[in-house]
Amino acid sequence: MSDPDTSTDRLKRLETQLEEARRRRAPKPRAARPGKFAGAELAWRMVIELSAGIAVGTGMGWGLDGLFGTKPVFLILFILLGFAAGVRVMLQSAAGEERRRKRREADAAQVGGAERNGNEPPGGGGNAGA
Repeated sequence: MSDPDTSTDRLKRLETQLEEARRRRAPKPRAARPGKFAGAELAWRMVIELSAGIAVGTGMGWGLDGLFGTKPVFLILFILLGFAAGVRVMLQSAAGEERRRKRREADAAQVGGAERNGNEPPGGGGNAGA
């Protein structure tokens, strides 16, 4: 029969090896990389916001011109107001996207700094087996 001390040592070594294998096989967290059309979503959203502003302004101007009988006055005025509103919403979207981008960069730098210092990031996933 085998020595009980040797069996426990072997069992501990096996557990250590299994843990290392699990760490190596665990998926590593990766930052979302921009794809080929990464900015297309933002661009289309901005185009739609601008178009919607102009369309709403056109509809309101046309309706008011029909109501008051002043054909091009309200139409022209509200097209310009719709354009201005669309541009304003576009700028707000761009500012929001910029804030999200800066937050992602700061988070990535924080995770990268933790890995460089030998600490694991909050979600785990060190560089074992890399």
